[in-house]
Amino acid sequence: MSIVEDIERRRQVDVTAIERELTELWKAAAAAKDGDTGDAVTRVCLLNLLVFITDEARFGEVSEVVAKVTESAPCRAIIMYGNLTEPRPETQAWIASHCHLDDRMRQVCCEEIRVAASGTAVQYLARTVAPLIAPDLPVFLWWQDLKTLREKYFHDFLHEVDRIIIDSRGLTHRDAIAAQLARFVLESRHRAAFSDLNWTRLTRWRDLAAGLFDAPDLTHYLQELTRVTITYAKDDEASGVPMQALLLAGFFAAQLGWTLKDAHEINPHQAELRFRARRRRVVLTIEPRAGTQLPQKQLVEVVLEADRAEPASFSVTCRPSDGTDWLYTTAVKITEGAHYHTTIGLPPLTDARLMSREVEIFGRSKPYERALRMALEIINELEIDAQLD
Repeated sequence: MSIVEDIERRRQVDVTAIERELTELWKAAAAAKDGDTGDAVTRVCLLNLLVFITDEARFGEVSEVVAKVTESAPCRAIIMYGNLTEPRPETQAWIASHCHLDDRMRQVCCEEIRVAASGTAVQYLARTVAPLIAPDLPVFLWWQDLKTLREKYFHDFLHEVDRIIIDSRGLTHRDAIAAQLARFVLESRHRAAFSDLNWTRLTRWRDLAAGLFDAPDLTHYLQELTRVTITYAKDDEASGVPMQALLLAGFFAAQLGWTLKDAHEINPHQAELRFRARRRRVVLTIEPRAGTQLPQKQLVEVVLEADRAEPASFSVTCRPSDGTDWLYTTAVKITEGAHYHTTIGLPPLTDARLMSREVEIFGRSKPYERALRMALEIINELEIDAQLD
């Protein structure tokens, strides 16, 4: 079992002397271990993980995620805080280390650098951080403030990083930034590879839904689907269709070759989308469900129906268990035929689990880009429909 601990508690250092201070930190750690009977400290770095935040209170939360990520992906982590409310130009830095025991009980350590900038110093964050990036290793940038994606200080990072990670979890089609974000990612996809943690959260749903049609005698139903219902945990405080549901709708449409014909809101939380698929129509409904005990906007159920000569229903359902896992049930119902279901327990998808998966991926994701493009089409249609009303 891995144990995370600090060799040295976080301490402030001169911004111009961060590398020297890190060297001293590891020398001190090695010297301390020389006096122990245990194994030496092993410093490991396989990648660079940069994180940008504009909420100082998230420093600790992000640091915990980074510590978890280093258990599977040892890295140099640089957490940047842009103080957009403080006009006084200033840059401060701190260093610390994250250590854990690997499978062979060796103490493996990684370093964390924190950089806080305010005033005009925010504009020079990329220039400040670039010399701190470990050379010849992949660079991942987790940009947490979606409202600043158009700022020059974000664009300055584009040529420094291999992959940019965002998270559209809190967005709905009614948030103007949802469409802006989709356009920006699609327009910038040739400059950098983008990924969305919200898309990563859909991996289980995509895999489980696809698995329903694996059997050779069921595959043909993919070309006979006429109705899809995506249900999510209702958010009582915010209206709009969640971006996660839109991405899944976009995934189905893009992968199965459906063309969007129109979309309209049934009510502030529910939408109906109509697609054309060769010689048939597909109606896709996104609707909320209250009292699921799942996080708000989290998917609850996906049902795909084929209303042809032999009607069939395929579904994936998620619900919390009495323990810590979430239970996913897949079911197939064929009229006058097969009827079976399977349930598996999987741990909730924390940011640490999602990020650990993200840093294993390189390059662009074409399925994500296609799903995002279709999600943007849906948002545009919903916006046009709202104007007509």
